[in-house]
Amino acid sequence: GGGYQDEDQMTDRAVEYYMMQQQQQQQKYQEDMMERAQEEEMLRRQQAAYLQQQQQQQAYNMQQQAAAMQQAQAEELMEQRRQAMYEQEMEEEYYRQQQAYAQQQAYAQAAAMQEASAEIKAQQYVHTPTRDEREAYQVQFDQGQEEARRKRGTDPDASSNTLDDATTLAEKGTMLMSKGNYASALVTYDRCLSVQLGHLGDMHPIVAHTVDLMGVALLRIGSAREAQEAFQKALYIYQHLPQGDGQNAADTALAVMHVGQAFELEAENLDKSVKGWEKQMEDLTERAYDMYERALDVFQSRVEGDEPDLDVANCYHAMGNTHNIRGEYMEALRKFKMALQQKVRILGEEDPSVAWTKNNIGNAFKGMFKLDEAFKWYHECLETVTKFFGPDHPEVAHVHWNLALAYHTKGEVEALKRRQNWHSRWPFRWFAGITKRRLAHEGDDFEKMDEHLHHAFHVFVKRLGEDHVSTHRATEAVMAMRELVRD
Repeated sequence: GGGYQDEDQMTDRAVEYYMMQQQQQQQKYQEDMMERAQEEEMLRRQQAAYLQQQQQQQAYNMQQQAAAMQQAQAEELMEQRRQAMYEQEMEEEYYRQQQAYAQQQAYAQAAAMQEASAEIKAQQYVHTPTRDEREAYQVQFDQGQEEARRKRGTDPDASSNTLDDATTLAEKGTMLMSKGNYASALVTYDRCLSVQLGHLGDMHPIVAHTVDLMGVALLRIGSAREAQEAFQKALYIYQHLPQGDGQNAADTALAVMHVGQAFELEAENLDKSVKGWEKQMEDLTERAYDMYERALDVFQSRVEGDEPDLDVANCYHAMGNTHNIRGEYMEALRKFKMALQQKVRILGEEDPSVAWTKNNIGNAFKGMFKLDEAFKWYHECLETVTKFFGPDHPEVAHVHWNLALAYHTKGEVEALKRRQNWHSRWPFRWFAGITKRRLAHEGDDFEKMDEHLHHAFHVFVKRLGEDHVSTHRATEAVMAMRELVRD
C-alpha cells in the first residue's frame, strides 16, 4: 500500500508543476501582449507626433511664404512711392528751372534790346548762306585747291598717290583718332585730302567727308574756330551737290550737327572773367541748339516707328550738352536719358559712346548737387572707357577730371555745412574766417580729388600737349591745390 501512496504524491507534484508552468507561460504571454500593446501605442503616438510636426512645418512654411510675399509687396510699394516722390521732385525742379530760365530770358532780352547795335546784328548767324558767304567759301576752296596743287608740285608722293592710298590714309587717321592721337590724325587727314583733291576736285562728297573728319579732329584738339571753318566747308560742298540722294541728306545733317558742336565748344571755352561772357554763351548755345534741331529733323524723317537711330541719339546727346552749359540741368538730364535709351538698344552697355552719355548724365546730376548720383554715373563710365581705351587715353582723362570736380564740389558742400555750425561759436568764427580755403577741402574726399586730378593732368599734358584748353584748366587746378596744401 505504501508504494501507491508514493506514486500519488508524485502525480500531484507533476500536476502542480505543470499547472505552475502553464500559469507562468500564461503570465509571460500576457506580459508580452502588454509590452507589444505599449510598443504599438508608442509607435502610434510617434506617428501622430510626426504628422503633427509635418503639419506645423507646412503651416510655418506657408506663414513664411505669406510674410515674404507681404514684405516683397511692401518693398515694391515703397519703391513705387519713392519713385513717384523722386519723379515729382524732378518735375518740380524742372518747373522751377523753367521759371528761372524764363525770367533769365526776359532779363537777357531786355539787356539785348538796350545793348544791340548794327554791328552785332550784322554778325548774327544766318542759317542759309548769303551770296557773299557763298562767294567767300568758293574763294576759300579755290585757295585750297591751289595749295593742294602746290603741294603736289613740291611733294612727289602727293602726285603719285592713288585714291586707294587716300583711303588708307583716312583709315589711319580714324585709327589715330580712336587712340587719342588727335594732332597726328589731323596731319594724316590733311595728307588724305591733298590726294583726294588731286583726283576728285574740291566739290566731291568724299572730299567733304574728309574735311568733316578734319573738323572733328580740330574739335578734339580744342580749336573751335578752326573746326567751325572746316565744318562750314564740308557743309558748303554737301549743299551744292545734286539733291535727291538720301545719303547726301544724312551727310549734310551730320555736318550741320558738327557745326553746332563747334558753337558748343566755343561756348565752353569762353573766358568767364571777361565782361559779357554770359551773353556770348547764350548766343553760341542758341546757335548750337538750332543746328541740332535742324539735324534732328532730317535724322528723324528716316526713322520708322520707335526704331532706335544712332544719329538721333547723338543729336539728343548734343542738345543735352547745350542745356547743361546753360545750367538747365533737368532738361539736360531728359535729353541725355533719351539718348542713352536709344544708344543702349543699338550698341549695348559696354560701348564708349554709351559710357560718354552716362558721363554727361553725371554732369547734369553734379550741376543739381546730387553728387551721389553723379558719382554712380561717372564710375560706370570710367569702368567702360578704361576697359576700352586704357588708362592713358584723353577720353578716360576727361572722366577723371569730372570726378575730381565732383569731389571738389562735395568737399565744398560739406565744408559749407561745417562752417555754418562753426560760425555760431567763438573762437571758431575767427578761425573759420582765416582758414576758409582750407576748410573747403578737408575730409576723406580730398585724396580722391587729388588722385583723379593728377591722373587727368598727366594724361592731358602727355597726350594733348601743354597748349590744349583741358591742360590749361587742369594746370590751374593743380596749382590751386598746391597752394591749398601749403596753407
